[in-house]
Amino acid sequence: MQEQRFTKMDWTLFGDKIAGWQENYMDRLNKEYIELLSSDAAPSDKFWALDKRIKEDKRKKGVCIQMSRSELIYNIVECV
Repeated sequence: MQEQRFTKMDWTLFGDKIAGWQENYMDRLNKEYIELLSSDAAPSDKFWALDKRIKEDKRKKGVCIQMSRSELIYNIVECV
């Protein structure tokens, strides 16, 4: 498979946009966490469900991203 090349302008635009994308993604996660915590489940069940979700979510590219040109298209697809 041929590797796609991205221009410096593409890379700069991505760098400018990524912080906003991540903030929007984390805002959605926070709303999901609030919904989870607002459920009628037992407090301990809510706590452990939230703990599990946070551990999973903090590894996603919307939260923690590797900034490299070779990952550019994959990062865009997963963050938007």
